[in-house]
Amino acid sequence: VSLAIVYNLWIYSQLTEDESILTDGGLDLIIETTKFWLNKAELGDDGRYHIDGVMGPDEYHERVNNNGYTNRMAKYTFEEAVNVINLKDELSEEEQEILSQYDLDDLKNKFTDAAENLFIPQPNESGVIPQFDGYFDLEDASIDEVRSRLLDPKEYWGGAYGVASHTQVIKQADVVTWLNMFSKEFDLDTMLKNLEYYETRTEHGSSLSACMYALLACKCNRPDKAYDFFMKSASADIKQGGKEWAGLVYIGGTHPAAAGGAYMVALQGFGGLSFDGDEIIVKPNLPENWNRLCFRVNYNNRLYEIDINEAGVTKKELS
Repeated sequence: VSLAIVYNLWIYSQLTEDESILTDGGLDLIIETTKFWLNKAELGDDGRYHIDGVMGPDEYHERVNNNGYTNRMAKYTFEEAVNVINLKDELSEEEQEILSQYDLDDLKNKFTDAAENLFIPQPNESGVIPQFDGYFDLEDASIDEVRSRLLDPKEYWGGAYGVASHTQVIKQADVVTWLNMFSKEFDLDTMLKNLEYYETRTEHGSSLSACMYALLACKCNRPDKAYDFFMKSASADIKQGGKEWAGLVYIGGTHPAAAGGAYMVALQGFGGLSFDGDEIIVKPNLPENWNRLCFRVNYNNRLYEIDINEAGVTKKELS
C-alpha cells in the first residue's frame, strides 16, 4: 500500500503543480517509504535484489516472493526518490530543509543501485508474466472447482488454508494492475495474453478488481470486453452479490474506490485521457453502444471540457 501512495502522491504533485502536499509530509513519506523497501530488498547470489515475504494485490496468496506488481512498484519508488534528490536545488527552501535531515548522497547511491538491479519477473514462453515466484507451479484449477471446495459460503478463500491459496485462482487484478500502471513498457500482444490468462483465474473477490480489467481491456482495444467490467465496478453499490463476509467478520459497506475505478475507466479507458507535459491527450475507445462521452477535467489549474462524439473530439478550455 505504501508503494501505491508514493505513486499517486508524486503523480498528483506533477499534474496539479500543488507542492503543498510535498511540504506537508509528502517528501518525508517518499524518502521513508523508499528506505523501508530498500531494507526489505535482499541482494541474491545472482546480483539482483529480491523482495520476499509479501502479499500483492491478490490477497489470496500471502508471503510470496518477488510479486511482480510489488517489485515493479518498488523500482518506481526507488527511481522517484532519486528524482526528488536530483531536484533538491530546484525545490523551495522549506522543501530543502526537510531533505537536509537525510544523507542524500548515500541514499541516492543506494536507491539507484536498487532501481537498476531489482529483479522484475519476465514473461514465459507463452508471453504470460508469473504473478510471483512459483505461481505457475500451483494447481491450475478453475474458479468453479475451487468454489466447490468451500465448506461454508462465507469462508475466506485465502490465508494459509484457504481453498484458493494453493491454486492459481486469485482474488483480484494483480499482474493486470501492474500492466495498467506501466503499460508503456509492454507491447499489445503481451498485455492481451496476460489479460486473457488472468481473467479466467480471477475470482473478483474485491470490488477493486473489475475496473483494472476494464482499463487493460481498453488498452488492448477491446472496449466491449471492458464494458462488462466497467458496469460491474460502477454498480458495486447497486447490485447484490458482492462479498459482505470474510468468515465471521462482516466487511460489507459502500465501495467508493470501486466508483472511482469506474470513473477512471470512463475517462482514461473509454475516453483515452492522458497527459504529456502541458498537453491533454485524448484517444477515445468507446464501447459500441456509446455514441458520446463528454466530461470536464481540471489540469494545471485550468478547466477543460472534452467532448467525444461521432464527429470526432473537441477540447475547449473553460477557464
